[in-house]
Amino acid sequence: MIQRLLILFPILFGSLSSHAQETPIIFEGDEIYLKGEWNLVMNSFLSYPETTKSPDKAEIDIPSTWNNVIWNGEKVGSFGFGTYYKTIVIGEDISTQYLAIEVPEVSIAYRLYANEKLIGQVGVPGKNKSQTRPKIDFQVYDFEIHAGDTVTFTFHISNFSNQSGGLWYAPKLAYKKDLQEKIDLNRSLKLIIIGCILIGALFQLSIFLRKRNEKSAFYFFLICLSLSMLLVTRGDLPIIDLFPKTSWVALKKTLYLSIILIGPVNALFLRETFPKFFHKKIANGMGVLALALSLFTLVVSPRITYSIIPFYHVYNVFIGIYLFVCLVRAAIANRFGARFLLVGYLAAFLAVLHDLLSSNYVIPAFSFDMMHAGIAFYILQLMFMLTGRYLFALEGKEQLSAHLEKVNKELEEMVDRRTKALKDKNEIIELKNAELEQAMKEKDHLMAVVAHDLKAPLSSIQGISELMKSDLKGQTAEFNEMIKKVTVDGRAMIENLTELKVFEQDDFEVNKSSFDLADFFEQKKIAFHQLAEKKDIQLNASLDLSNKQVISDSNVLGRITDNLLSNAIKFTSRGGKVDFNLSNKNGMLVLCVEDNGLGFNDKDKTKVFQKFQRLSSRPTAGESSAGLGLSIVKTLVEKLGGTIALESEKGKGAKFTVSILLDQK
Repeated sequence: MIQRLLILFPILFGSLSSHAQETPIIFEGDEIYLKGEWNLVMNSFLSYPETTKSPDKAEIDIPSTWNNVIWNGEKVGSFGFGTYYKTIVIGEDISTQYLAIEVPEVSIAYRLYANEKLIGQVGVPGKNKSQTRPKIDFQVYDFEIHAGDTVTFTFHISNFSNQSGGLWYAPKLAYKKDLQEKIDLNRSLKLIIIGCILIGALFQLSIFLRKRNEKSAFYFFLICLSLSMLLVTRGDLPIIDLFPKTSWVALKKTLYLSIILIGPVNALFLRETFPKFFHKKIANGMGVLALALSLFTLVVSPRITYSIIPFYHVYNVFIGIYLFVCLVRAAIANRFGARFLLVGYLAAFLAVLHDLLSSNYVIPAFSFDMMHAGIAFYILQLMFMLTGRYLFALEGKEQLSAHLEKVNKELEEMVDRRTKALKDKNEIIELKNAELEQAMKEKDHLMAVVAHDLKAPLSSIQGISELMKSDLKGQTAEFNEMIKKVTVDGRAMIENLTELKVFEQDDFEVNKSSFDLADFFEQKKIAFHQLAEKKDIQLNASLDLSNKQVISDSNVLGRITDNLLSNAIKFTSRGGKVDFNLSNKNGMLVLCVEDNGLGFNDKDKTKVFQKFQRLSSRPTAGESSAGLGLSIVKTLVEKLGGTIALESEKGKGAKFTVSILLDQK
């Protein structure tokens, strides 16, 4: 007894700055929480004897964090290490037996001593991040006591991974037997609740997999999954019982995912259940944000995710209030199951809100079991409501089947009548199609005949104009040149139209073979260099080849190149320039023709590849333009399996880019 008094003496009669004002808690046999003032010494792991020598310390109320504690004139902040200690006195009426101390889950690493004896440890506490291994765990530690004993509980705590440090929650002290029985009972009930929730979730998921339009079943599955994740990662951590090797990172990510998903998945479920009372875009927006944050949580460190969780808690509260208001509206409108569900939703919302506020030390914590009860009640009501909806739908289906049977008989009669009428109409349509096909053939034949018959007189007129050229002077000579130009333009239009008709035929085939792309480029450069010189236009040609030999239709490619280059020269004024670039890289042939001519306005660009289009820009030297060249180019590019793109502004020239995937050798 004298030895115990000597141990108690410095606690009761120590310095006025420390122990003189501290009143030890006396354990009389009833379960107690070791809350209130604890002693905190930062940047040291004190031994039991050192705690009895009145060290410099700060006083901190538990539950709380050490973040805002002032140590050496500065706030401690999130990260660091230190010693918490508190002394209790065992009552004189307590018989010798084992006590147990329950330490709630905290995202830190600690060692716990009862006087000089190490009775428990979670993770590995250290004096820096490299020495520390954080862990989340709920533990109960037992130790032997005697009547009148003085016990100092000392925690060595380090935190270098979480945004909140210290001894978050107040430990609980009770007889080992009583505390363990209570914990075992609670864990069993919680695991039963979680198991029932997961069974309901899997059942609804199976419904969704069989019937994909039942989105409410899928959202119910997500609700059960998110709530189960929340339950197994809070309180006494059932997930540790199920999976003892769960890492700190996995546990924290699971908890954060449940927090992120819980509000939005409820919103999606209720929107699907009562669509008229929930704004679709708001619910979908919540779902998209939750998906993005879930991916973010899976990728980044929990330490980073933790920084946004407080804001997301506030966001979840607003979601909860919004859902409550919408449910009240649905209940007022007497929608099926709304009033019934409102009670369960309110119970779960208040239970989760209590857990949120108490875990952030806003209000006292009454019991974590409240959240289990509220969530279980809510899930049970959801199941009853979905079951009721299915039964209601089944009854409606039976009534509908009887009605459909009657309607089907009427429809069969109607279908028979209309089938006969449609048969008659189909015969008329087939006849009209045959007549239309014949008319198209006659039109093509007539066009071919007209084109052929027009070529001869136009050629004759052109020839006569050439013969008369030397004998005519003055205005008569100008008229003769005009006649010659009209005949040349006419023949060009007929030839282009004839070729375009051939190219557009389904049976037109390109003849691909291997040819030298460098020789092809040189031929085109030489041919159009002379044409450009006549208008004093600078033709810049460049070639960039990774492989000279390519497989394609050189004739078709040549026609594409000719049309693009001749168009560029036509619509470029004297003194202008035209860039001709040809490249072959990574199996792609890229042909680019760019000029600084008249360009195209926005209206022109919508119809530049159509037939017979009259555009705002005209050839700069009176050259002929039938309005078919670019239409031919587009048709031939598509025949080669390529694409053509136009970039242009009015007055700033035009750039045509043709991209063709080349065949491999």
